[in-house]
Amino acid sequence: MAVNRDHIHELINRLSDNDLALVSDLMERLTQFPAYRDIPLDDEPTTQEDLDAIHAADEALEKGELISYKDIKHELRN
Repeated sequence: MAVNRDHIHELINRLSDNDLALVSDLMERLTQFPAYRDIPLDDEPTTQEDLDAIHAADEALEKGELISYKDIKHELRN
């Protein structure tokens, strides 16, 4: 599928208000630091160790055991 600005606008319009800050931050970084564009995509195969880590993170999220990004930023700044 070809990517164009109209498609990007459509995707942005579907985002929740909570996701807008994350997408805005990414877009700011991409426009301010063009070097990010040169970083290749990770093309290594997913290992069983990767899958186990993803599964463990999903379980921790479901149990509410994770620390929010907001709390981490607050802790680091204070």
